[in-house]
Amino acid sequence: MEPPEGPIYHVEISAKASEDFGALDPEALEAVHQALDTLEKDPRPPGARRRTAPGCYSLRAGLHRVLYAVDKDARLITIERIRRRPAMKPTRG
Repeated sequence: MEPPEGPIYHVEISAKASEDFGALDPEALEAVHQALDTLEKDPRPPGARRRTAPGCYSLRAGLHRVLYAVDKDARLITIERIRRRPAMKPTRG
């Protein structure tokens, strides 16, 4: 059986995440839009990480992480924040 084509979950953007959107450069904006398209179809896609709060996850989108909450019963994903990932620390070798 093939998965449905359209969105399965509704994605809402919080006020804080909306502010974060405004600060993104075009490349980051495209990566975040792709992540949101993915979340509409699968709230826990490969690479999603569970956060400490119940029902909260993060998903990598280029150099940023999309922090979001999933309400499985309402089929709702709320984007809480879009944050730049910290720079990688150099490894000692």
